[in-house]
Amino acid sequence: MQDRYDVIVVGSGAGGGAAAYALVKAGKRVLMLEKGGRLPRDGMTLSTLVVFREGRFSNKTEWQDGHGKPFVPTGEHYNLGGKTKWYGAALLRFSAHEFEADPAFQCLGWPFGLAELEPYYAEAERMLHVNRFKNEPELQAVIDKIVQDDPAWRPEPLPLGLKPEIVDDPQEAKHFDGYASVAGYKGDSEQNFILPIETAPNFRLILDKEVTGFLHAEDRPDAVEGVLCTDGSYFFADKVVLACGAMSSPRLLQDYLSLTGLDRTLPGAALVGCNFRMHLNSALIVFSRFRDHDVLRKTAIFFNDKHPHSTVQCLGWLDGQLLATQLPAATPEFFSAMIGSHALGFFVTTEDGSSRDNRVVSNRGHRPMLDYEFDRIKPSRDEHEACIHAFERALLHAGFVGTSRWTGLAGTGHAVGTLVTGRDPASSVVDSEGRVHGMTGLYVSDGSVLPRTSRVNPSLTIYAWGLRLGRRLAAG
Repeated sequence: MQDRYDVIVVGSGAGGGAAAYALVKAGKRVLMLEKGGRLPRDGMTLSTLVVFREGRFSNKTEWQDGHGKPFVPTGEHYNLGGKTKWYGAALLRFSAHEFEADPAFQCLGWPFGLAELEPYYAEAERMLHVNRFKNEPELQAVIDKIVQDDPAWRPEPLPLGLKPEIVDDPQEAKHFDGYASVAGYKGDSEQNFILPIETAPNFRLILDKEVTGFLHAEDRPDAVEGVLCTDGSYFFADKVVLACGAMSSPRLLQDYLSLTGLDRTLPGAALVGCNFRMHLNSALIVFSRFRDHDVLRKTAIFFNDKHPHSTVQCLGWLDGQLLATQLPAATPEFFSAMIGSHALGFFVTTEDGSSRDNRVVSNRGHRPMLDYEFDRIKPSRDEHEACIHAFERALLHAGFVGTSRWTGLAGTGHAVGTLVTGRDPASSVVDSEGRVHGMTGLYVSDGSVLPRTSRVNPSLTIYAWGLRLGRRLAAG
């Protein structure tokens, strides 16, 4: 007879790992299914050529944009720990006002305020070893010049999920943002949430197991009782937690609703996949007189009240080898090494408002679609451009010249919003408890529930949501 679990968690990223941890610690029998496998620990995940030039660990599945043009979302990663293995570990809380609606900026409101997530934020910060590091000398000199010329730019220490000892390991310190740590210095879902429960008797982890659909009660497609996998295997549970990320979770649900006819009766069916957001992110590279750069560097974040939905973060280590991955293959090595030795990086992030037309579509059997246009979120586009220009001016006055580039549709590392949470089933997909409106047994614990992206990285908020969801499922 097939085993039945209390909860099946589909996916092992921030939300899935946090929810599974909370459930297992509460004594629930949990099965976690992960589409990918474990990352190697032989150093390949710290290799610029392997990670960036070859893209060995990135998604290879081809998508199409809203005009039918193919592209590959390289911001997606299918491995134990999901995107958290590769992120830059910037772990910031959303501000209180970022839980509220902002109609002028097309921002939806949360069904609750900051106070509801605060204890889970605190727990996630403890578990992920969130620290603030002192700025290294060269970075501090740059910051001093910027602030001296334009005090509107307000630098603050950047909360990072990094253990302090990383600064004594230059190889890891130079390769934590966009790379997967081998030594375990970076806080991520696998290291900090899954490994602590992996040997628990009430937890089972199956890797390389892709979920393709849901099982339901007889004549009750709205009552989910398990999952079906691509290899024909299936598993039963009282509850299923969908945690595949904002690019994958809505496609699974779209396919299920279409196959069962629930797309015609479920209140929020038409909203599944809508309200896609990914931040407007642009890399800003400047060139300085410095040659021997600081090692960690990603230790500060700038705020500016003139651009209230935006921030500017310092990027981590840059060198010629990393820059060469973004230059034509024929670029001479000596040239990329020369410019890399003088390069400093910044990351301009602007919250993108919501549009129902910005969406993910499964297109079952064909290329999935990401339809995302700036013209639908003009306030976000305008502020992003203004923030870039303002920071470029500040850098120029401080003696630095450079260029900026939008990360593009492929840069889906901050993708959220496609199964948005809310109280009203007519305007949201998931309720404030994480349950899909109009269904029983199906919950969501990933970035797709976020009504807003805020002006900072969403990872800590996804961890906090996962911890809260796990605790509430365990208690209920």
